[in-house]
Formats: sequence, structure tokens, C-alpha cells
Amino acid sequence: MRLIIALFCLFIAATGLTKAQDTIALNGQPKWEKAFDMADHCLFYEETADQPLTFTEIKKAVFIPYRKELRELEYSNRPLIIQWIKFAICNVSKTDTIDLRLDASAHYYTRLYDRQKIIGLGGAYQTGLPTLWRYGMSLLIPPHTTIVYLLRTEDRKDQLIPPHILLKTPYVAVKEGTLDIYGDRYLFLLLARLCGCLFFINLYAVYQYYLYRDIAFIWYICYTASALFMGLFWMDIRLQLMLFSPFIRDIIFSICILLIPALYALFIGQLLQFSRYFKKGWVLIKVLIGIAVLQMVIEFLEVHNGWFIFNKNYYSILTSVFPTLALNFVLLVLTAKSKEPVKWFLFGGLVSMLLLWFLPFTRIFYHLPYKSHEFFVIIIFLPAFFLLGLTIEAIFFSFALSYRAKLILIEKNTLQATYALQLQNELAVKTNELQIQNSISEAQKIKQVETDFEHRIAETEMTALRAQMNPHFIFNCLNSIKLYTLENDSQTASEYLTVFSQLIRLVLENSQSEKVTLQKELETLRLYIQLEAMRFKNKVRYQINVDPAIDQQFTDIPPLLLQPYVENAIWHGLMHKKEGGIIKIDVAQPSEHLLHIEITDNGVGRELAAAYKSKSATRQKSFGLKITSERIDIINQLYEMEADVKIIDLKDSMNNAIGTKVTIQIPL
Repeated sequence: MRLIIALFCLFIAATGLTKAQDTIALNGQPKWEKAFDMADHCLFYEETADQPLTFTEIKKAVFIPYRKELRELEYSNRPLIIQWIKFAICNVSKTDTIDLRLDASAHYYTRLYDRQKIIGLGGAYQTGLPTLWRYGMSLLIPPHTTIVYLLRTEDRKDQLIPPHILLKTPYVAVKEGTLDIYGDRYLFLLLARLCGCLFFINLYAVYQYYLYRDIAFIWYICYTASALFMGLFWMDIRLQLMLFSPFIRDIIFSICILLIPALYALFIGQLLQFSRYFKKGWVLIKVLIGIAVLQMVIEFLEVHNGWFIFNKNYYSILTSVFPTLALNFVLLVLTAKSKEPVKWFLFGGLVSMLLLWFLPFTRIFYHLPYKSHEFFVIIIFLPAFFLLGLTIEAIFFSFALSYRAKLILIEKNTLQATYALQLQNELAVKTNELQIQNSISEAQKIKQVETDFEHRIAETEMTALRAQMNPHFIFNCLNSIKLYTLENDSQTASEYLTVFSQLIRLVLENSQSEKVTLQKELETLRLYIQLEAMRFKNKVRYQINVDPAIDQQFTDIPPLLLQPYVENAIWHGLMHKKEGGIIKIDVAQPSEHLLHIEITDNGVGRELAAAYKSKSATRQKSFGLKITSERIDIINQLYEMEADVKIIDLKDSMNNAIGTKVTIQIPL
């Protein structure tokens, strides 16, 4: 007997609706004064596959009684909720066509089919149908006809509202739809005013950022803007204003609801400097914000595409509100522990928002008697509490920003007063210091005048010494020309005059400058040695070696500084040797700021030269070298240099004189 009953029930479920119990029989157009609840005449089926079923597959599915199964699946954990409702209407009249409206509650999408095809569209996300869900979908049943309908509803997790399925006449549908719209007027005014408050708070935040350029205002601007869009979204969904496209609705719903706590967490953290005073707590906040961002991505992919990477039964776990609750708890604790004066404004805003967020879930308002339907509409609309909490929280945060601006102004005025007092003290100290410095400056000025005077005297002496060098050198050259003239050697005299003219031009040019290039100095020296070699019948030979690393055109030395030492080597060293000798001039630069010059001859040496007692040579020596020595002393004084000259007697292993070496160190 039990087996027979079970098979009979299975047959009834497989064949759809029973004529006696489930088919709604009507004799022509009904004259209802109110909506007809046909839930007891419907069968129900919810899709549990990962992919939505086709209409053909649904017609083969096994439906069960509507009320019982709906109560079990009302809080489904799956991200995409697709439910089917099957019902049948029989028009027993042989002449009248029945015109009815189907009110199937508000859903994302609603599709109405008969046994063959789709015959109606609806839903809050169905574009182009702003108020269709209020007035229902049209049902036309011809005379003496039974039509089996299939209603497909599609919803998202946590957006399935308490469902109902009603039949209405066109008059009742328009009447109740109009009353429904009229009953929402207070809800509309409340939501509009809250959105208006958020809009002006956002403008205030933008202006404050323009004034202070504080990064905290950036987070506050984003926070209030997200709250504003969330409020507009709820107005759009509840009142069907069609402000946003379905894609924008998906973005706002899946992102803003988690973005709002993340943004005000960043705002509070920046304002109270959590990263400075609560480093570990700030790390925890950033981790929770990262979890919120991941939840945003998961929510958007599911809401917009119906795609979920994990098992769909775990969707509610991954999108749980517990990370957001933990974030708010951490914010409350750290805000209370902060030492910033504005913390209580922020703490009050957080507490107000959380209380208004949790208050509807207590359902304490549902058990109170309400005489006003408009007030009841507001009470049962949960997002209104959350939006009110966000608005109050934003107002508290605005107070915090205003109070912070006041503290900054007070601190600025205090700093200005302190700075003014400090300036007065510093001015008194500076005045005292200036008086002392004036007396010191007068003494330094006198000393500076004396130093400048001594410097000018040194320059004058330097110029005079250079002027003495020129006639001395010219006198020596003219003696050489006189010698060739007396010997009646006109060709040699001509060659000598040519070299002499070149030399005298260089000497005259160099004598006008305090310093000349090393290249010009060595060229002058070469011409001089050539003249002396011609005079001594080529008994004088020379070598001038310059380190290739030295840039001769950009290395400056005093003019005619080397010539007296070369002249002394020729007259005192080589003149007394029958076979003559050689003079070597080596120029090196051992460091960046030092020039090293060696003038070496293989003459008779200073001791033997003194024994010859050549009076003219003695005069030449005493005059030329004396002038050069004085020039070096003045150069050291004038340019604060440490030029140094050393004369070394060269001797062989038997202690016999083999020449003289002059070493000159010239700082650059």
C-alpha cells in the first residue's frame, strides 16, 4: 500500500498539476476586489546545477509543492538562485476571455512561459520595464482553455526578498500598484534626503581638500561618494527609478557595500595616524581591507557573470560579513585608544552606523502595531537603516574634520605668536651682535685696507722686476750680435738677428702678463738657447722633455722664470769647457696642482766656475739670479704659493764635479 501511494504521488508530481487540487478554475473574468494568493495552487523547483537549465530540461524536472520547499531554500548559500514556479489556470467559460495580471514579487529577472515559449518579461534588472513588477505580467486565457504556466525567477544571494505569487484583475493591479507607489512616498523622501546630505557632505570634503591638501580628505571624499552611490542604488532598486544600467548596478552592489568600510577605515587611520601609533593594528587593518577587496572581486564576478571559481555552496563563506565586522571592531578599539582630540567624533560615528546597521536584524520593529502603512514600508526596508547610519557617521566625521581644522588654526595662531616672540628675541640678539660685529668689522676693514695696500705694493714690485729682466736679457743678446759683427760674419749675424727678433717678440709679449702658458715659456727658452748655441759656435746643446700628460696650452707659470737658470748654466757651467756641453730641461707634473722642472747641465760645476773669477759672469749671475730669487719671493707672497728652488752640485764617484741641477717646484 505504501509503495502504491508513493508511486501515485510521484506520478502526480511528474505530470504537473492535478486537475482537482492545483488547477485554478475560473468561469470567465473574475470580479475580485483584492489580489488572489495562489501559492497553494503552485508547484516549485529550484535549480542546483552549476549551469542554468534550458526550458526543455525544466519541463522534464520534478516539481514539488511550493510553500514547503520555499521555506527551506529561502536562505540558500548559493550565489545564483534560480527558481521555477508552475501553475495552471482553466477558463471554463465558453465565451469570455480572462484577462489577469501576475504579481510574482520583485526579482532580478522574471520570465513567464507557457508550454511552448516565453510570453512575458519582468524584474528589477529588466531594462525598459521601470514599473512592470508593480502592475504584474499579463495573462490571457481564451474560453474553455487550460494553460500551464512556468515562471522563472532569478535572484542573487542575500537579495531574495520574502516572495509571494498573486493573481489580480487589471483594475486591482492598477489600484494596488498605484497605492504601492503612493505608499513609498515617505521612503522616497527619506532616501532622497539622506542622499542629498551625503552629496553636500561630499562637496564639503572636496572643498576642505582644496583648502588643506590633506590625504585624509581624499579617503573621506571617496567614502562619502561611495555611500552616495549606494543610497542612489537602493533608491533605484526599491523605487525602480532606472537611474543606472544593470552593469552599473552590479558594480555598485558588489563593490560599494564592501568599499565603504574599507574607505572609512583608511580615513580614520590617516586622521588618527594609526601607522605611527598602532603599527601592528594598522597592519591588521590593511589585511582586513585586502580581504574586503578580494570579496569585492568575487562578488562582482558572481553578480555580473554568475561565475564562481569555488564550490557554489561555499559562496556565502567567502563573501561573509565577518571580515567587515572584524574591521569595524579593530577600528573601534584603536579609535578609543588613540590620543588624538578628534577621536570621540570618529568613535561616535562608528557606533551610530553599527547600531543602525544591526538594529533591523533584531526585528523588534516587526512586532509593533502600525497604523501608518508608509511608516511600515520604511521599517521593513533594511537598507534605509544602513543608509541612515552612513549619513550620521559621515556627519560625525565632518564634525571631526571641522574640529581638527579648528585645532590646526589654534596651533597655527600659537605658533605665530611664539614665532613673533622668538623673532623679537632674535632681533634683540642680532642687534647686539651687529653692534659687536660693527666694531670688529671696522678693525677688519682697516686690516683689509692694509693688506690690499701691501698686495698692490707687491704687484708693483713684481712689475718692476719684470721690467728689469727685459733690458738685462736684451743686453746679453745685443752682446752676442756685436760679437758676430766684429767677426764680420754677416750670414750668422743675419740668422742670429732672425732668431733674436722672434725671441724679443715673445719676451715683449710675455713681459706684459703676470703669467704665461708653459708652451710660450718653453718656446722662449728654446729660442734663447739657440742664440747662445750660435754664439758659442754650437758648443751648447739642449734637450727639452715635457711629460705628454701635461697640457702646455692650459698650464700657466710666471714669465721668464726659467731663463736666468739656463743662462747661469751656460755662462758658468758650459762656457769654460772646450768641448761644450748639454743642458737638459725636464718638465713633469707629479700631482694635479704641482709642476716640477729640472734644469741639468754637465758643466764644470759651481766650485770651479767660482775659481775662474769671471767678472762679467759674476755680474750676470748676481743680477739675473738675484732678480729671479726676488720674483719667486714676491710670487709666493702675492699668490699665496710655495714655489721652491733648489740647486744641487752633481759629482761622480770620485767626488769630481760633473755639472749642476736646478730643481724648481711651482704650485699650480
